[in-house]
Formats: sequence, structure tokens, C-alpha cells
Amino acid sequence: MDRIAAMIVLLWVLVSMVLIILALFAVAPVICSCILSLIYSLYLFMAYEESGVHHAQEYENRFWTIFALLFSTALFFAKDSPLAFGRYSPSLGFFGVVLSSY
Repeated sequence: MDRIAAMIVLLWVLVSMVLIILALFAVAPVICSCILSLIYSLYLFMAYEESGVHHAQEYENRFWTIFALLFSTALFFAKDSPLAFGRYSPSLGFFGVVLSSY
């Protein structure tokens, strides 16, 4: 594949990703904003490997545990999430959060 075709494919993928994200924001703004903020924090974690978080395996484990906790909390308790059973049964939602982040 030559360079121009690769750039056109990359542009098409980026435009389609932006359109998908905008469509998801129209349908489910709360869960989408939570997931996008988690993706941004994941980008910052991956982009800055010289930071203090990467100095020990324990710090990385803490990051991934907190990431899983926040993702599962958003997934189980956000009002527009497809798996929002924590809104109807808080004890089951709490159990799901603990189970997924442990």
C-alpha cells in the first residue's frame, strides 16, 4: 500500500471514530463522558512512562485496580449505561464493582 492510500485510510478511520463517538454522546452522554475520561487517563498513563507511576510494579497495579474500579462503577451505576443494574439493586451493583476490581 502506498503512502497516500495509507493516509486516506487513516483519515477515514479517524473521521469514522469521531462520528461514532458523537453518536454515542447523543445516545448516552454520561457513560460516554466517563469512558472518554478513562481513555484519556489511560493515554496519559501510557504516554508518560518516565513518571513515578511506572517506577514499581505495585504502583502500576494500583493504577489498573483504580481504573477497573472506576470503569465498573460507571458501567454499573450510570443512568444511561446498558448494564446499569446497580441503579435498581445497589447491593448487586456494589458486589459487581468489588468483584470486577478485585
